[in-house]
Amino acid sequence: MRTVPKCAAICSLSIAALASADVYIFDNSLTYAAFCNDLGIVRDSESLDSFTTGSYASITGGVGDFAWQLSAANGVYVDAVTSTARTQQNTDKLSLTFSSSNVFAVGGFFFNLDSASTPRNGVMRIKLSDGTSFIRTVSNMTTFSGFVSDGANITSVEVSHAGSVGSQYFAATGG
Repeated sequence: MRTVPKCAAICSLSIAALASADVYIFDNSLTYAAFCNDLGIVRDSESLDSFTTGSYASITGGVGDFAWQLSAANGVYVDAVTSTARTQQNTDKLSLTFSSSNVFAVGGFFFNLDSASTPRNGVMRIKLSDGTSFIRTVSNMTTFSGFVSDGANITSVEVSHAGSVGSQYFAATGG
C-alpha cells in the first residue's frame, strides 16, 4: 500500500495502487471517504492552523510522499483561525502541487471568498494534472470536491474561475 501526503489546503489526500485509467469525481465528502475506504485507499489530512495568519509567496508541508506546496502567482493568504488559504489576487489560480508520484486521490473544500473573506456563491473550475476538469457551483465553505484516479497519478490541482473573472478569491480549507 502506498502512503499519502498531508495537505494544508485540501481536506484529505489519498492514494491507492489501482489498475485502469478512470477519474472518479465526488461532490460529497462522505461518499468520497466511503469510496476511498472501500478501495483501501490510505487518507490523511492537515489543518492550516499550524501556520501563522498572514501572506506568503507559497506554503509547503509534509515530507517524502507527504510533501506538498500551495501557491498562487501573487501569493497566498492563510487564516489560521478558520484554517483556510486563499489567493491574494482575485485573478490568480490556486495551485496545489505534490512532490510524490504516489498521489492518486485528492479531496477538499473549495470555495469563493470576497476581499473581506466572506464566502460567496460562484462558479469555479478544478483541474487535475492529467487534464480532468470539474466545473461546479460553490455556495459556502462546505462545498466539497474529490477526485480518485485509478490510472495516472495526480501531481497537481488547480482552482480557477470558470468564465469571467469576478471580484472573488479562491480558497480552500484544511480538515
